[in-house]
Amino acid sequence: MKQGAAFASLLDEAVSGLWRARRMTFVSVFQISFSLFLVGLFLLAAENLGGVVDTLRRETAVTVFLKPGADEAAKGALERRAMESKLVAAVRRVSPEDARARFARSFASLAGAAGTLSGNPFPESVELDLLPGAISSAALRPFLANLAASPSVDEVQFDVDWIRRLRGVVRLVAASGLAAGVLLALGAAFTIANVVRLTILLHRDEIEILRLVGAPEVLIRGPFLLGGVLQGLLGGLVALGVLAGAFRGLLFFVASTENVLLGVFVVRFLSPATCAVLVLGGVVAGLLGGTIASRREHV
Repeated sequence: MKQGAAFASLLDEAVSGLWRARRMTFVSVFQISFSLFLVGLFLLAAENLGGVVDTLRRETAVTVFLKPGADEAAKGALERRAMESKLVAAVRRVSPEDARARFARSFASLAGAAGTLSGNPFPESVELDLLPGAISSAALRPFLANLAASPSVDEVQFDVDWIRRLRGVVRLVAASGLAAGVLLALGAAFTIANVVRLTILLHRDEIEILRLVGAPEVLIRGPFLLGGVLQGLLGGLVALGVLAGAFRGLLFFVASTENVLLGVFVVRFLSPATCAVLVLGGVVAGLLGGTIASRREHV
């Protein structure tokens, strides 16, 4: 009970001090909120780009277009070679009629034009569903080259380099966000330190009286350290709230415009763990600023 009462007293003093310097407190919270919001944008972009990469890894298939007149023996040999590669999970044949039906479903506005053609312009193909780790395998590129060299194959369609470049972009976005976050959080920490120092100056007489009566250091410095933590916590929560609002607005925009491309990327918000880390970053910045400001030579 005594510890709870002591903490409540420290918290009350911290809130009181921040309220007295409320203009500087607002500037401090705004700066750390803005910093964490930018970090959240980077993390959100990385989260959704990573989701696209995961989807491509699970759902992307190699399409092998066959030459006209490819016989059944050549098709069977191609399918056996694919399954023996240990890179392919399933093989699926797509007839010219199936390809035309897919085109009509995907591009309804052009289906009528395709139907007016005298013949079927879509070639027969074989789709190969890759195993989950196939994209990262060094054997994939030689395997695709081997398929393309087959006499019955007209073209092999699968851009493994594009997927790998996209994964590199995801890592770059995440690293850039973290680097920017560290720099911005350090700047916010020093702003918090200035607010806490101002609060210390407002309580200078009280601090001297407490020292004269032999009050423990935790009672003297605690409110200022806690004030820094509160600013960081508030900044993190505000940043997370604004980020969630912006995300909801973007989802509404995508839904209203029916933009398929944006719909692929804007699919999910930050995970609960990432949200917690974002708020924790604000707390750490506040703790750092409070620690800097409440050192012995300042209090």
